[in-house]
Amino acid sequence: MTTRALRSMTDWLKYLPLGLLALLILVNFYLGINKAVTRDPLPKFLGFSPLVVLSGSMEPALYPGDLVIIREQAADKYRPGDVVTYLTGRNAFTHRIISVENGVFTLKGDNNNTADESLTADRFEGKVILRIPKIGLAIVFLKKPQGMMLVGALLLLSVYGGDLYRRKHKRT
Repeated sequence: MTTRALRSMTDWLKYLPLGLLALLILVNFYLGINKAVTRDPLPKFLGFSPLVVLSGSMEPALYPGDLVIIREQAADKYRPGDVVTYLTGRNAFTHRIISVENGVFTLKGDNNNTADESLTADRFEGKVILRIPKIGLAIVFLKKPQGMMLVGALLLLSVYGGDLYRRKHKRT
């Protein structure tokens, strides 16, 4: 591989993380605007919604700090064993379906001693389709002022860092 081709590839690769970060920021911006406008506690993007697990009620399947992605689905698709999210007021709970009888579902956190209230599928926000361990801890941090300052500093460094580095080494 030639030096020019290698340099071209590294130039392209250095913008990949910035592009992924920009995409993540755009999706979060959309979800935030959606939440503000619709007052929906769980805004969705194309039927998907990311949630951070905050309690240990689903251990060992889900731990606090895990990120889960839920997907909307038809009411007749839910089965015992599925992990689903439902709302009570503005609070979201993610628990496992343990039984269904005449269209009424009984849910329970894997680490809980008692079952939740019985619900119909129209109360479900979606089924958990993906779990990303511990990434939710970073998301919670990035929502704090210190995290926002860190993201801003990293964006500035990624945009101007290469130029600053080259300028410094030209002088020496």
